[in-house]
Amino acid sequence: EAVAPSSATDTVSRIVPQQERSTAVSMVFGGLHVGSILGLLAAPYLITHFGWETVFVAFGVAGLAWVLWFEQLMSGILAADPEAAALLTEDRLAVATASAEQHDSGSHGGHAAGPITGSVPWRAFLRSRAVQALMYTHFCNNWFHYTMLAWLPTYFTDTLSVDLMHAAQTALLPPLAGIAASSVAGPAADALISKGIAVGTVRKLAQCTAFLVPTACLLAAAQPTDSSNVTVALITAALGISSFSLAGLYCTHQDLSLKYSSAMLGLTNTSGAIPGILGVAFTGYLYDKTGSWPLALFYPTMFFLLTGAAVYTFLGSNTAENFDQPGLNRPFGFKAKIGAILEGPKQVLNGVKHKLGGLFQLAGKDKQE
Repeated sequence: EAVAPSSATDTVSRIVPQQERSTAVSMVFGGLHVGSILGLLAAPYLITHFGWETVFVAFGVAGLAWVLWFEQLMSGILAADPEAAALLTEDRLAVATASAEQHDSGSHGGHAAGPITGSVPWRAFLRSRAVQALMYTHFCNNWFHYTMLAWLPTYFTDTLSVDLMHAAQTALLPPLAGIAASSVAGPAADALISKGIAVGTVRKLAQCTAFLVPTACLLAAAQPTDSSNVTVALITAALGISSFSLAGLYCTHQDLSLKYSSAMLGLTNTSGAIPGILGVAFTGYLYDKTGSWPLALFYPTMFFLLTGAAVYTFLGSNTAENFDQPGLNRPFGFKAKIGAILEGPKQVLNGVKHKLGGLFQLAGKDKQE
């Protein structure tokens, strides 16, 4: 499943021009919210009436049905629009092209700039301050989602006096709000770009909306209140409005490099996976130690949203970069230092291996005699 976001990003970057990209990305990734809703509705029914195994079977069958539909769709595109089909299927890493600006001005997304190369310049990504800022922004974005969605049912049952079933039903509200927000964020961002507002300004406006408005909502939700409806509404609004990231964070990879946008999303999404491991556990640890949901769940999230907005705004960039520039993908200096440190133990191990080999040979000869 991890290849899906990068594949979707690659597809959009190939055939969608820059002035329509926010809408396309919002529509594609907005499907995640639809999937969440369908899963939350279907899974309880399937488990209750047919057993938990049917959830896995249904997911697998749906995946196979999608593959058949997608293959049919691609066959139709190949017949009706060979140019689009060529853009969708051509190997980017084996093609040298002109400038990224030329591709954004055409009817299709085209390929990003760079000489012929068959590999992804990972070290060049890591040397880019814009990519570094994007990695931290993705980390902050996913901290919010992973920790909130993992602990919301427990939070609702613990603080709002609702049972687990009603808490699960309440969990339907954030993806519904996310669908509404993403349907606004993408077209609004593209409209601003079409009016001549700089792409970087639009992206940063969208990302600040996705981070700062939820921060205000969480701050309000952390305050004591007698109305559970107000708390639920604030949390729902926070998670919904965070979908403005689809017009900010999730479009930036393509702004930086059409050619490597999918690989770059894979890199930033790797940093974004860390909160799923550490953030969820850290929230539980804080709650065990403090017994306070604001201290455990809301305030750490607010910290990352605020710092993420600052990093994306002041350190991030939406100007295309040439990651194929000679020298950018050279090995890091620490690699040579680590290699020098390990050279001694490596020689010792090789010596031991050589001696053991000799002993085994002698033992074999003795056995034959």
